[in-house]
Amino acid sequence: MDLFEEDEIFPLTENLSNSFVDPSNLVSCVPGQMYPIGMENFRQKKKPVQKSKSIPLTNSVTMARHRWHMAAAKLKRLKDPWTEFDLNKYPTEIVIRHRYNAIKKEWITDECKVKIEDKQFANGAMRACFRLKKLSNFVHKESWEHAANYVAKSYMDKSIERERYFDDVRLQMDAKLWAEIFNRHNPPKKIDMFQMSILEFVNRDGSPLFHLEHFIEGEYIKYNSNSGFVEDTRSTPQAFSHFTFECSNHELMVVDVQGVGDLYTDPQIHTAKGDDYGDGNLGCKGFALFFSSHVCNRVCRSIGLTEFDLSPNELDKLHSKKAQTSLASFSAATICRGGEELVVGSPTSFCEILRRRVRNMSTCSDDLESEGYESSSSSPMSPHSAKPISFNRPSQSNPIAINGARMRTQSGCLDSAFSYDEAASYFNKIDARKHFKPKPSCVNGQQRLMKHFDHFQDDDDEEENLDTQNESILGQVHLEMAKYHEMGRFTEQTNSDYDYDQESAFFHLKQAADLGLKEALVNMAKIYLQLPHDLLSNYSVTENELNNEIGFDYLTKSADLEDKNSLFVLAKAYESGVNLPKSKQIDWNLASVYYKKLLQMIDEESASEDDAGYSDTFAQCDPNYLILACLAEMNLKGGHKMPKNAAIAADLYTEAADKAIQYGKGRIANKYYMLAEEAAAAATSQDEQEP
Repeated sequence: MDLFEEDEIFPLTENLSNSFVDPSNLVSCVPGQMYPIGMENFRQKKKPVQKSKSIPLTNSVTMARHRWHMAAAKLKRLKDPWTEFDLNKYPTEIVIRHRYNAIKKEWITDECKVKIEDKQFANGAMRACFRLKKLSNFVHKESWEHAANYVAKSYMDKSIERERYFDDVRLQMDAKLWAEIFNRHNPPKKIDMFQMSILEFVNRDGSPLFHLEHFIEGEYIKYNSNSGFVEDTRSTPQAFSHFTFECSNHELMVVDVQGVGDLYTDPQIHTAKGDDYGDGNLGCKGFALFFSSHVCNRVCRSIGLTEFDLSPNELDKLHSKKAQTSLASFSAATICRGGEELVVGSPTSFCEILRRRVRNMSTCSDDLESEGYESSSSSPMSPHSAKPISFNRPSQSNPIAINGARMRTQSGCLDSAFSYDEAASYFNKIDARKHFKPKPSCVNGQQRLMKHFDHFQDDDDEEENLDTQNESILGQVHLEMAKYHEMGRFTEQTNSDYDYDQESAFFHLKQAADLGLKEALVNMAKIYLQLPHDLLSNYSVTENELNNEIGFDYLTKSADLEDKNSLFVLAKAYESGVNLPKSKQIDWNLASVYYKKLLQMIDEESASEDDAGYSDTFAQCDPNYLILACLAEMNLKGGHKMPKNAAIAADLYTEAADKAIQYGKGRIANKYYMLAEEAAAAATSQDEQEP
């Protein structure tokens, strides 16, 4: 049906001479025209409106493309906001650009033409910022009016090694690859890390290095830090950090998530070993700090992440209104890295932005990077310390103003170190949803995985790290949580007489022990057996038979993990009955097994290599010659399921005497030699009595 405008009113009949209307009752308003009185004699004449010439909007893709064409027309009319700085007056310099390919783990270099300011326009705590324009490598005409706006950053401390620049880029590009893996699991909103590269000014003295980042307009927000700070107005950034922990088999976590909308920059990566990725890598301590303030949100649940186990007290605190203020006490600053400056910019290639909006992939953006910037007089780290620079209007060189908008990006871009085809080939080859299968963050899920690993292992899982050979990383995270509680890290009180949350600390210690962590097992055994312990030294449980059984079970598990002092106490318990629960009986055979295992460890260890500093106060482990003498005595006497064997006793006494001489115990050695002779005589007499 045609569209009409109601802009003209005409009489009911145009030729009144042939109508039954009395002309005397008409009022003439215009010469030659007479209008009847009464609204019933009026009608509206509808005039068709001419349609604009446009493409048929047949589907959503066509409509989206049409909108972007309209936006492109507006963008062409906008001016470069850096025109007033007249960067064209600076000389053109040829530089070497270094880009990192996170898929191939290699560096790519090429030449670029740039113009850069000679004076910084802003700086943070560590780096100075310079305006820079770069010509595209794919244009044949030097048109600096259409060159892209960038921010070049250099460390103000000239003693910083050049390798630091490359480490920073490698960290961000590795985080960018994890962002694509996250997108492959179909979260509600896609994310991306800004592209970052290095410029080497080879024609200058010393060939100085600069980080190259695109200038992005928009509101810069820090969503979390590497030390527990969480800005909980958004769910996707926190889910991304949680996701990297699970999908890396607990080997790493991307934190310090910050940026414009869902375009992130300047992250930090924690690793389980705590090495690589600079001083901001806090290892398992960093994992613990993140989970101390993270509550799984709807995005976590939508991609199948499991909740990290927190104590009831911790959950109540996080869910209460009071928690919102206490979480603010976590510093937004990046620990051990210093205050970093914040510079915000925008993508250059409008065509690339258009491709991003049409496609659903976001491996690599078009050389995007953002940190936000502020003057050196303000605090360089906190996102709330100063209002970030934001422009209301986009420009031709910086076409998109991102004011909290959620953008999807993809990697078929010119400035990226790897192409869209490389990324697609990589992910299609490995099948990201299967290859990067989340490993649970909850203790029950981890226990089930470890329990059934042998039954379900196949060729594809041979290299999968399931903590079967090393101690559980998740267990180490819980152990660090217990230590942080004891230190008062999560306590709001500031005086020296703080009372930390002992129940929460014990909860995490128990979780670590349930995951088979040796240090946790040893301390849990100490606590339940009422023995002195280093960790949670003021915590105790009720002394009863049930707790004694639990403690003995922990003791057995820690002995199976070859803890030296646990082996000694367990062997003593089966030998003498000390610390032995009522459900167990003295068993010299078992005592002999544990004693022999302990002796083997004493002989093999060097400089307490495996003690890890937590087994020195559990019980004083006797020297090897005393243990050998104890074994000899049990064999000589017999009983408690051990047959009498004087010949073995003689050999053990002789060995004990030799060890005593090595310790300089001459009198004890002579005693053992005498006992060895007596045992040998008893063995001879026993042989003669046998038929």
